[in-house]
Amino acid sequence: MRMPSVINEEILPAEDVSRFSAVLSGEEFRKELRRLFVSDWHWGIPEDVQVKPLKAHKDRCTFEVSVKTEHGWKSIVGKVYSNDRPDVMITLKAVARSGFGPDGKFAIAQPLAYVSSLHILFEEKIQGRLAMERFLNGSPGEQTETARRSGKWLARFHSYAPRLGKTSAPRELLPQISYWAERIKRSGEPFASKCESLFRKLDSTMPDSVESCCGHGSFIPEHVFLNGPQTIAIDLDEHDVADPSRDLAWFIVSLERLGLKQGLSLRAHDREVAAFLEAYASARNLDASKHLPFFKAVECLHRAHRDLYKRTVPIPEWSEAMLDEGLSSL
Repeated sequence: MRMPSVINEEILPAEDVSRFSAVLSGEEFRKELRRLFVSDWHWGIPEDVQVKPLKAHKDRCTFEVSVKTEHGWKSIVGKVYSNDRPDVMITLKAVARSGFGPDGKFAIAQPLAYVSSLHILFEEKIQGRLAMERFLNGSPGEQTETARRSGKWLARFHSYAPRLGKTSAPRELLPQISYWAERIKRSGEPFASKCESLFRKLDSTMPDSVESCCGHGSFIPEHVFLNGPQTIAIDLDEHDVADPSRDLAWFIVSLERLGLKQGLSLRAHDREVAAFLEAYASARNLDASKHLPFFKAVECLHRAHRDLYKRTVPIPEWSEAMLDEGLSSL
């Protein structure tokens, strides 16, 4: 088997991708991949390997790993972490057993193996259409259907997935909220006064106790796939035990911001937001949105900070829109 070749690194942060792709270029990775393909998965002897970075973070990078054997090419997903993360594999297996297996109407990316020595998690490569693509290019009917299916998936996840991982309480968000707020206020007006008002509202409305369930951690349209009748979610790396409103808020704010990215307004996808919430409430048969205004406002503050400090070119107009949306949520 030839050493893996890395392609298309330039589309993602080069420093992060290079750091993690070095792991995939090593001899130990080659040996482990061969062992898994031959002994564990019985897919054949690897002859050639190509890895393509899909998404990069400071603490992890996701790659498509394409392997050629005597049977042809086989593609899987490999996630390389900066720290040892066996908890992700444990959680994925438990979630799959709780009704999110490969053949169910609701599913996750099925875990294949975790190599602790390399901090690599292997998952199946998901087939299907990305929910975000449907929201961008689908018909009104397709967009509404996508929102409903996403809401139903999340409702089932909150109802049946095992509660594994750390518990995330609202009060634990306070240091992060303070950090975002202080940095935003440095941009002067109108950011300073709006941010101060939002911070005060968040502090006064912060829930003391919350309902807790298994939390996805980053439930957004980019992490949902539709494959025929099956709805599949990926990226449970930030799984925890949290108030269900947190996951709801992330999806809603992502949908609202899609309007900004399309040159429209935050209200452009209100129909899909309503369909998402209605499907969630109907499938779960309870009101899990009691603290939604709070968590939505927190996420608006988070995105406002990112628009000013996490972009190559800041977009202050979006940041102000996020602050306004956060204020109107409370």
